[in-house]
Amino acid sequence: MSDFIRSEIVGAKIVEWYSCIIARSVDQAIQLQAEIKDMLKKMEESDQILAYYSLVEYRFNMMMNQTTDKEAGDEMFNRIDPIVKSSMDNLLHYYYYFISGQHEFLQEHYRSAIKLFRKAERLLEYVKDDAEEAEFHYYMGSALQRINQYVFASSYLEDAIVTFKRLKYTEKVIFSYNIMAGLFSETDKYEKANDILQENLVSARNYPVAEIIVLRMLGINEYRYNNYSAARGYYENVLKKMDKEAHPLVTKTKYNLALTLFKLDEKEYATVLLEEGLKEAVLFNMIEFISNCNILKGLYLDEDLDLIDHSLQTLKDNSLYFEAEELADELALYFEEQNRLELSVKYLREAYSSKKNLLKLGVD
Repeated sequence: MSDFIRSEIVGAKIVEWYSCIIARSVDQAIQLQAEIKDMLKKMEESDQILAYYSLVEYRFNMMMNQTTDKEAGDEMFNRIDPIVKSSMDNLLHYYYYFISGQHEFLQEHYRSAIKLFRKAERLLEYVKDDAEEAEFHYYMGSALQRINQYVFASSYLEDAIVTFKRLKYTEKVIFSYNIMAGLFSETDKYEKANDILQENLVSARNYPVAEIIVLRMLGINEYRYNNYSAARGYYENVLKKMDKEAHPLVTKTKYNLALTLFKLDEKEYATVLLEEGLKEAVLFNMIEFISNCNILKGLYLDEDLDLIDHSLQTLKDNSLYFEAEELADELALYFEEQNRLELSVKYLREAYSSKKNLLKLGVD
């Protein structure tokens, strides 16, 4: 037995690794993962520590790739579920619910994510780490934003910002302010959103991922303000900085830019981007953006109302009511400008229906 490493020692190293992930200390996190993998080969048998490792490894991959593999994630959570349920370790339960919620969040299942976050929240008292608590507040605020629960979302995000600032986690502060700007943008306070984002852009100069996310949000805010030329500039800057990298952020931005170019009546360039974005969305299994691209295709290229309606229904079937509402509003405005008032009213009703479902989600 003397050749074995005690499981408590490995567990402590995993906690250190997780702290680096939250702080986005990427180089140190990579180094610690390698150390822990070697330690696991020599560790005394402990299913609980292996469960901890699996959860934190998932969180590490999420940080490194800005996305997750749905099938691999589902398999991992199913595999460790019986271990977690049989454990009396409240911290392990917290990690399980919180990281499961992050998995659902990245799969765009916001209702499921919030339910899991609420279970994790009841276990926060067992988390003796300010950074982890701030991380929880950030994700809960982000999920609540996606179902239009703006008051509750801003409260969680403000708590996250206060702690991240105190800990000097600059990149996390930028991410949190970016979501806050989104709250202002979605409630038509475009100038306030822009002020936050411009300050954020200055802070993000030394953080490439954060800078790209801020630039895209600036584009979204300008688009909502009907300033399409400015929006185009921000989106093109994102694509330039990411070059030809295959990444969900690139796919999302291609969709955003295509929509903006259609508004600017640059159909040829918009069509190229839309086709690229749709192929990539399918590759990454991005249900939201597959539907979004198909709606643009049905509207601007094929004049296919069945494709539009089917895609809107797909969004609703996946509880993506905010996205369905926003696109239905776009469709209503488009058909009003075309003087096709019957269709405009139809999609206004679709938008209203989606908004009602969002409110129901907020109560559940």
